[in-house]
Amino acid sequence: MVEHSPPPPDLTWPALLARWTAFAQSSLALPKTGEGDRWRAAVSSIINLQAVTFALADLDKLTAPGERALAFDKSDIIIRSSTGQLHALWGGDLLPEELVALIHDADAALKSARGGGGIEWHVTADRLIASHPGELVDRLLELEFEGDLFVPTPGVTLFRNSPAAYAEQPDGSRPDEHVLRAVKEFLVDVSRPEQVPGLRQVYRQFDFALGRPVRDLIVTDRSGLPDGGGQPLLVPALKGGRSLQVTLPPRKGADIPTLPVVRQGIPAD
Repeated sequence: MVEHSPPPPDLTWPALLARWTAFAQSSLALPKTGEGDRWRAAVSSIINLQAVTFALADLDKLTAPGERALAFDKSDIIIRSSTGQLHALWGGDLLPEELVALIHDADAALKSARGGGGIEWHVTADRLIASHPGELVDRLLELEFEGDLFVPTPGVTLFRNSPAAYAEQPDGSRPDEHVLRAVKEFLVDVSRPEQVPGLRQVYRQFDFALGRPVRDLIVTDRSGLPDGGGQPLLVPALKGGRSLQVTLPPRKGADIPTLPVVRQGIPAD
């Protein structure tokens, strides 16, 4: 197994790819089939596909300017070239399932990496009521954070497993650890930062016949307003590194009962 040492300053895509190629070479086990010659000829394509898949999952370790865009372009070339070589080796025969899976994994890794995404924290206590994020915003501006930040609506109760905050860099890279720590210290009762494909908004939905909220529904930001509408509970505090106005907490009213937190179109973590 390859030992994972801290990346050197300005780690480049070729260095990262070489690192994962070494890993693939040390861990690759060829299937036991009767087509030894064909499988031996496929080794380099198999290694390239596995290396790209692993390297794309490790993309946040890239530190040199412009390396992410270069990684996407080179990954696309390697995947298409390796896939073509495998199809040529198998001619008119169907590719073995193992190779189909390798190609699928590499394609999925590239699609996911290009899609960017960001960092999410979710509530780990029974209830979370956040204060106004003014001090947090000032701290992130001091840290020169240039991305987007969503935080809970001040004074509104969030329940266990609800998204509590979301941060995203313009290029999809992982925010600086000082930024992540500042958000955690502001919210306290939240999970460790987790990579997600994009903002997952939580909507408080009401039954107006009953005159009260009935559930908190989590949807991806791309889903738009869910059926039944609702009040979005995460609000933008920073956009592109610029602070936005966030309303002050309302006067304290009666505590609401614990609401079910439900996901819509989002697999369980």
